[in-house]
Amino acid sequence: MVKIILIGIIVALVYSQPDLRLTVADWLRAASDFLVESVEIK
Repeated sequence: MVKIILIGIIVALVYSQPDLRLTVADWLRAASDFLVESVEIK
């Protein structure tokens, strides 16, 4: 459920501000690392 929400936010950011695609990509990379860590902790 959380992943779906995050993906929705990312998609909204990309479509609303195309100039921030690189920043969003970096943030997505960090977020995916965080999600992997949180899943491993569980």
